Amino acid sequence: MVAASALLAACGGSDAGGDSGVTKGSAKGEPINIGWLTDATSVTRGTYYPEYEGARLFFSALNDAGGINDRPVDLLMRDMKIDQQLAVTSATDLVEGEEVLMLAGGTVEGLLPAVFDVVRSNDVAFLSGHSARPDMFPEAPDPLLFSVGNVFEAMSDARVKVWPELMSQIGVDGGKIGCYIHQAPASEAVCNRWMEEQVAQNPEFTEGPIVNAPLETTDFTSYARTIANGDPAALFDISIASHAIGVAVASRNVGYEGPIVFSMTATPETDIKQVAEQTNGENLHAISNITSVSETQVPEIEKVLAAAEKYGTDIEPSSATVNGWLMGMTIADALERCGEDCDRAGLRDALEGTDLDTAGLTGGPLTFSPTDHTGKRYWTAYSWDPAKGELVRAIDEWIEFDPATDLVKPLA
Repeated sequence: MVAASALLAACGGSDAGGDSGVTKGSAKGEPINIGWLTDATSVTRGTYYPEYEGARLFFSALNDAGGINDRPVDLLMRDMKIDQQLAVTSATDLVEGEEVLMLAGGTVEGLLPAVFDVVRSNDVAFLSGHSARPDMFPEAPDPLLFSVGNVFEAMSDARVKVWPELMSQIGVDGGKIGCYIHQAPASEAVCNRWMEEQVAQNPEFTEGPIVNAPLETTDFTSYARTIANGDPAALFDISIASHAIGVAVASRNVGYEGPIVFSMTATPETDIKQVAEQTNGENLHAISNITSVSETQVPEIEKVLAAAEKYGTDIEPSSATVNGWLMGMTIADALERCGEDCDRAGLRDALEGTDLDTAGLTGGPLTFSPTDHTGKRYWTAYSWDPAKGELVRAIDEWIEFDPATDLVKPLA
């Protein structure tokens, strides 16, 4: 059995793993097929597709090191194109047609319930990398649903803890705060809940503009003017990558000069870099529960970058790629513990027993249990350094958030 951490040990050429894009490497046994759902060609590509790329790179490296019990792991990817019927068709094809052991990936939160119906009707586990729902939350989680990402309400409450520390580091001691989000079922949980609790717990801050734009928006000028007219002391942008770029650049163009804080779980470094290139690069920050790809002193980050160089990728590596790599680690760990005769039920049970050392990709271990399919999260913050052209740590330590005990109020 090859440990998941024994990566990049093998050298030399390899063959492509069928339509999966994963390198088969030295592993010679029957492939282990994992289904992967993503948005590869839609407006949400910048948020979700890099996770697939990270997992693809991880399994290419793992397969080169011998795979799982000498079996290569193939990712069978399907592009959902943020289309609900296509999401259902794709999930059904992977589960019933390809007979994958489990599903992983994700898309905008509003499409997930239909995918979960397919999951439940086939008793197959699903691992979310980004959007997660209360179905995965402690006490009575759906037995088939797991996430390395965040339940939106818990994520908002965690940011309540992180925000004052970041503001202190960048010299904002209070004032109005604004929030921008694209329209989605979780919009209220993401902006409204965060704003309400932030102001309640930190009275030095007061409510500023909350701006909510349709998902297919391409002209962000009117939304940016609402932000600029509200003149917040800081703006929190909690949206998919394409929106984050659009509204940030438009806000600068209409005169807003205050801090813009991105959610790096949705807007990775590559997109923050685009904002910096289209503006003066000043006063750009990010809150994240995933280590930035710029932290190359972390050995596991070096492995991600080495795999991208070795196996190739059509997107620049980012924290979203790192998150996909972490998903690969999680799946490989469960497959190893599931054993040589692993089936869907055994893999689900193995996922529920996860206690994974993330090797510095997060601030602590990733753990699941029968009463918790999300686990603790660890948060930090970054600031864009125009001179270096990359994000640097604004908060040195990780701030722990346990959704089982640290929620400000119950989930909606």
